[in-house]
Amino acid sequence: NKDWSGRATTKMPAWSGGSTSPPNGLSSVLRLSLSAAAALAALVYAHPEFFAGVRRGTVSLALAGLLERHSTRRRKRRPVRIYMDGCFDLTHFGHANALRQAKACGDELVVGLVGDAEILRCKGPPVLREAERRAVVESIKWVDEMLLDVPYDINAAFMHELYTTHRIDFIVHGDDPCILPDGTDAYDAPKKAGKFKMIKRTEGISTTDIVGRMLVASETTKPPIPDDVPGGSGGGVGGGVSHFCTTSRRIIQFSNGGKAAPAGARVVYVHGAFDLFHAGHVHMLHAARQLGDFLLVGVHGDAAVRSRHGAHHPILNVHERALGVMACTHVDEVVIGAPQAITRDLITTFNVSVVVAETEDDAGGDGEGEGKGGRDGMRSRSGSGSGEEGYQEVRVSSVTGEVSEREASGCQGGGGHGAREYGTRRAKDRGQTHASSDDPNAVARELGIFREVAVAEGDGAQLSTADIIRRVATNRQEYEARNARKGTSEATYYEKKASGTIELAYES
Repeated sequence: NKDWSGRATTKMPAWSGGSTSPPNGLSSVLRLSLSAAAALAALVYAHPEFFAGVRRGTVSLALAGLLERHSTRRRKRRPVRIYMDGCFDLTHFGHANALRQAKACGDELVVGLVGDAEILRCKGPPVLREAERRAVVESIKWVDEMLLDVPYDINAAFMHELYTTHRIDFIVHGDDPCILPDGTDAYDAPKKAGKFKMIKRTEGISTTDIVGRMLVASETTKPPIPDDVPGGSGGGVGGGVSHFCTTSRRIIQFSNGGKAAPAGARVVYVHGAFDLFHAGHVHMLHAARQLGDFLLVGVHGDAAVRSRHGAHHPILNVHERALGVMACTHVDEVVIGAPQAITRDLITTFNVSVVVAETEDDAGGDGEGEGKGGRDGMRSRSGSGSGEEGYQEVRVSSVTGEVSEREASGCQGGGGHGAREYGTRRAKDRGQTHASSDDPNAVARELGIFREVAVAEGDGAQLSTADIIRRVATNRQEYEARNARKGTSEATYYEKKASGTIELAYES
């Protein structure tokens, strides 16, 4: 019907009496009908097998599956791309955990690596060179792409490049403030643009903390903290104090739940200290991975490393070192606290086909004598220079500052250029053609499954733990000054965190 103006009108029901409300009797019937329908729906949902012949949850699962497939198709067409940058100097499990959280914010993770000059301008001298830092970051299993030589601060021009050229959707950083030399927030631009996501900082570990531990380890006049003292070698390791608390959840996150070697797989077992996980380790693990189908890595316990390489080692404790190895894309499984010596039982238990060992200088020993790193422990695999340089290297990282005559003469024969081999070289260096009684790989050699992996030069392939400690010790004053500045800023962060004056993120 239409009224005089031509507008449509609604004819009221005869019983309405001009009112849009039904009579009381009819209203009660409608309410009862709706209640009955709701009760029936709830009954069908609770016991669908009696009404529709399907199991409970089938419809919900079907809907969830449809939504998941839709989301997958959408993300394949246009994946959510996340950007996270950093210096990644002495890349540790805290960095890896940040990258893991960043990847969880989207589908593809693009990592920007700040160049050496930018780090020097904003933070002080980096310990590792750009190529050495890049090799480790590229090996982390959550990283999809990398951008090199990015600026320390994300200015408007670079942010526009990220959004347009690299199709970045969100920029991610931890909940610890990142302040530029002029006192401004390095992530102010993406925050104002609404393109910033914050993740939780991994407590108990930082590059500053690790450098501090190395400064203690390379200080020849300072004795190590005893095991029975809180924060001693049993918990602090390397003469420093580790505040990191390992949880089963963290291990599961890094191991992706763990996986067994497939039936018939050729298992390669690599073992060592893997202290200060670096580019040399990455290249060695990549080369070892080519020898089989499944790479199993044994990370030696703290006591084993200390007994062989000196009281100030390892720099990182066994869980810190194991998490660093777990983050590497070449690794399939990790044995935490693995025995130092290869046994027949270990080979049988894990069905090992090939054994490869980290070299003594990778472990960064103190050069304290036979069975504790000795001359191998202090020779850099980069090896450039004469024996006299090798002798100075021992002196820098020795606890006592003294070197036995046998060790000193061994160092004089060290050095040399070119590629080095991974594996225990102690017997070879002494002119022996078979494994000696103190060779931890003796059983593997006897069984004919021990292999030495040659690694070419370039991108930090020749880097060792001893090299890293020597760099810090050689430039002690610079790193002590940098640590003092960083220590003040970190103390401020923890004060603000305790008082609740800064925004904190929750870990995914």
